Amino acid sequence: MTAALPVSVTPRPGESIESWLEHLADANGLSTAQLLTTAGRRAGGTRYLTLAPAPETIARLAALARVDEQDVYAATLAAFDGTALDLTGLDPDDRHSYRQVAARGWAPAHGTQICPTCLAKDGVWQSVWRLLIVTTCARHQVLLIARCPSCRRPFRDQRHSHLRRVGAATVCGNPLGAGPTKQCQHDLTTIPTTPATEDILALQRRVNAALAGQHVTVLGQVTKPAAYLSDLRHLTTLLLHLGVQPGAEHLAHWASELTDEAVARRGDRGPRWGLRPPEQPELRAAALATADGILAAPDVDAAAARLTPWTELTPTTNDGPLGWLADRTVMTPTLTRLVMAARAPHRRLSHHLDTDLGGRMPINLNLVPQVIPHAQYLEHLDGASSSSKDTVRLFASLSLARLHPDVTSWAQAAEALNMPGPMGVRCARACSATMLVSAEEWRSRIWRAGEETERRDYRATEAKVTRRLHSWRWFEEWRRHWRPSTRDSSHPYAITWQWVHLAHAHLDLSPAWRTQKPTAKSRALYRQFAESLDERQQFELAYALHRGDERATLPTRAAMAGRPARTSPLPRRFASSRVNCLYGPA
Repeated sequence: MTAALPVSVTPRPGESIESWLEHLADANGLSTAQLLTTAGRRAGGTRYLTLAPAPETIARLAALARVDEQDVYAATLAAFDGTALDLTGLDPDDRHSYRQVAARGWAPAHGTQICPTCLAKDGVWQSVWRLLIVTTCARHQVLLIARCPSCRRPFRDQRHSHLRRVGAATVCGNPLGAGPTKQCQHDLTTIPTTPATEDILALQRRVNAALAGQHVTVLGQVTKPAAYLSDLRHLTTLLLHLGVQPGAEHLAHWASELTDEAVARRGDRGPRWGLRPPEQPELRAAALATADGILAAPDVDAAAARLTPWTELTPTTNDGPLGWLADRTVMTPTLTRLVMAARAPHRRLSHHLDTDLGGRMPINLNLVPQVIPHAQYLEHLDGASSSSKDTVRLFASLSLARLHPDVTSWAQAAEALNMPGPMGVRCARACSATMLVSAEEWRSRIWRAGEETERRDYRATEAKVTRRLHSWRWFEEWRRHWRPSTRDSSHPYAITWQWVHLAHAHLDLSPAWRTQKPTAKSRALYRQFAESLDERQQFELAYALHRGDERATLPTRAAMAGRPARTSPLPRRFASSRVNCLYGPA
């Protein structure tokens, strides 16, 4: 049974357990070492004393001071478990269990922050000062201080004891490394403070409300305190990673100061703000206030508008912007909604094609060529994007394929048009970033271009061209009658011409290329061959493909010459509706 001390001292509201024990030791004429010895007689008895001591330790301290155990428990950081902290897995009997808490990020470490004005008034150290999400004393409206100006170390930076040798005195008390009796004697009540700005004070009031268990309004909706504090921390982490990107200094003044700390902490992986935020309270407060200003917006759209300038700083990586952002923080449901809304200007085209009314009807993908014909490009798509002509023509076909209800990605759109999936992703990524028209305008343009494209089964045409690869009779007849000087080596170029101009398929996917992708020399030789053909030779080369197919609709000579042509007659099954001519069995 633990003997009670002569003088009982009750922890004050908000007082940290180490501050209370120092006052308890002074009141009973004990040194802090003697008090800790009494409190921690069992192995590991005072382990995690300030964080979450064992129930036996709390019971022994309560018996020593003749106070209620709940008062002792409230003086530890365990009182914030479930709001600002997640202490799941922490075991006072396992000295390695703290790693699980530290891995979640922003965990209290050695040292604490202080408000000199509070210490000057009552000499009480607040437990909330240890939380890294707290940066301001709302009572005195000043920023907290993180380091002693004399010894240049965090306050209460004792490695081997939870309590200071100086007891409850308002001096620093950090050991100076010059013997057990040498401590920093700087008077903490004399440290000058910095007034907090209004946005930081507003942040701290919302944080204090959440720490007290009150609900907080986030994006116009009442949110549980733990959810708010989690969103605030993870959004701040994301802003910190974006804050070290070029151009961030134009968005917030604190970004310039953040760069200096990032350089000091840069390792192989760079600063890991999700594990340990900036040490300076003023820098951390400014970043938290920026994040809180986004969360305090009345709705998602308003919050996204505030976040969008930050997401524009996302660097270009193989994972894409969303992958980079997701790798830098924990994407809570709220952050996911925010980031997706902020990135919407960059993904609005695919989203528009997926959700628009036109995409809810079955479109016959066989009627969509791999590449929109040149004539339709000139009439409807020229000037819609700053990308190259061939890229825009391919992207237009991919966009038409996205109107199919079963096609929900650019890779699927490419595969639906008999192209490799990665090819569609690369094209969409390149062209989406260079669009010069709105999503609605782009959809209208590709729809008109698709309506005026010749109606035929392009997959069947592609297969017919592919079968010509191992046939020479058609080539020899065409050469004998229309181009006697043509060499045998031009056979693959003739096939590629049919592939590009009749099947309207992509040049790189021509069956004439024996490798997966043509070389620059192969492309140059093909273009030389194509440019050398006159109008009659082009028409007869097209006829050579369709010879024997009475149902085929031959392209006009004007179309072969690259001029806009009238729409060819529709097959009977599509003749009933001009508007829905692209629709039919998929």
